[in-house]
Amino acid sequence: MTPPFTLLLYLLIAEVLAEQTPAFDNTEKPSLTWPNWMASLPDHLPLSSLAIPGTHDTMAFYGGSLAQCQSWRLGDQYKAGIRFLDIRCRHYQDHLPIFHGVSYQRTDFTQVLRETVTFLTQYPKETVLMRVKEEYEPYQNTRSFYKSVAEVVGNIGERWFLRTNSLPTLGEARGKIIILQQFSSTDGPNFGPPYPGSMSISDDYEVSDADVKWREVERHFNVAIDGDTKKTYLTYTSGVHWLLYPPETLARIINPRANEHLKSKNSSVNRRRSVGVVIMDYPGGDLVREIILNNWV
Repeated sequence: MTPPFTLLLYLLIAEVLAEQTPAFDNTEKPSLTWPNWMASLPDHLPLSSLAIPGTHDTMAFYGGSLAQCQSWRLGDQYKAGIRFLDIRCRHYQDHLPIFHGVSYQRTDFTQVLRETVTFLTQYPKETVLMRVKEEYEPYQNTRSFYKSVAEVVGNIGERWFLRTNSLPTLGEARGKIIILQQFSSTDGPNFGPPYPGSMSISDDYEVSDADVKWREVERHFNVAIDGDTKKTYLTYTSGVHWLLYPPETLARIINPRANEHLKSKNSSVNRRRSVGVVIMDYPGGDLVREIILNNWV
């Protein structure tokens, strides 16, 4: 089979398999964009009280069906309205390449931050929450993971980061990156709030039954909506089973249910606060929009 024919066949197969629905999207571009939705919210709101769309394993594009979790590149995620990132760095020879498990994702922490700064320069009233954790096995390092993060942050510029031990108000956070720190701070002050810290988190990522997974997602949505306005709630709709549920398969099941659930909650006035941070694989444009709208209704 000649190389041009192989490429054409691959493109045809990719086009057939690509699907863009209101709640699920494995295509390259989101159907809806809302790059400046935070600009419409008042400064006094605590970030912990907001409904925020997020992505699980934000940069996981490579490694096959069990490793890939997203199809929108980072810039397009921001344009779609994503404001929570899940960034996994391997500590490798004092550098911080992005990994998902054993799979290298062909980029690094520096590039993630550069793209984020580019976005915040264009939309200075937005903010980005960034969970940062060490992934996979460290290899041939001469310093701590903390010091490697500190070097990258210093090179990007401290002015782009809001160092705080708890989530501030939206006004205080505009134009800034807030690191949710899932690594040790023995070598210096915290970069941001500890993760998980005092946050309420639902992240049942080992899934053997999609219905059980959905019931847990739904339960935690309701916990957040009825919860403390000063507490941070994070719900992961994502998960995996090596045979039954690769991330894309599970997202096709869970995302539509989340979309319908949020639509019903958005039409209800009997709730104390928003649904909190919703962290997804392969989100659809309408699902992202329903999360954002949860801040107003």
